[in-house]
Amino acid sequence: MEPFTNQEQWLLLLRSVLLGAGIGLLYDGLRALRRQFRCGPLATAGYDAVFWLVLLAGLFEFDLLFAVGQSRAFALAGAAAGAAVYFAGLSDAVLAALGGVLAAVVRLWRGGRNAARRVRGWLRRCSIVQKIQKTIKKFAKTPSLFRGKGIE
Repeated sequence: MEPFTNQEQWLLLLRSVLLGAGIGLLYDGLRALRRQFRCGPLATAGYDAVFWLVLLAGLFEFDLLFAVGQSRAFALAGAAAGAAVYFAGLSDAVLAALGGVLAAVVRLWRGGRNAARRVRGWLRRCSIVQKIQKTIKKFAKTPSLFRGKGIE
């Protein structure tokens, strides 16, 4: 196995910094979900388990694909530095944006659910549903022409 050149090691370091920023983005996404839905301890543990599983899988894939199966300390340090830079610079803005998007989605969901309830109640009051059911029952009966001949 050939050793990495300096250029390849710098590229690996930059990729690990991007991996760290992605890890920070994943953490903020799960944190926004936790905040929006006010999760209890069990759901928080579930979110944490998802985070750690994705983190471990990501680091494993990174080592296999980019570091050619060699675990390098500077790659882990680069991922930690990328996450630190992300949390220092972008985390607040991304968390606010994700919180706003999730709040809008929840409002749209609740609005659609309320609209569906109103339409359902209106249909019940108008008795359109009963009229449609009676009409369907009329057509579902076997015509009198075939009843006496044993044909159904």
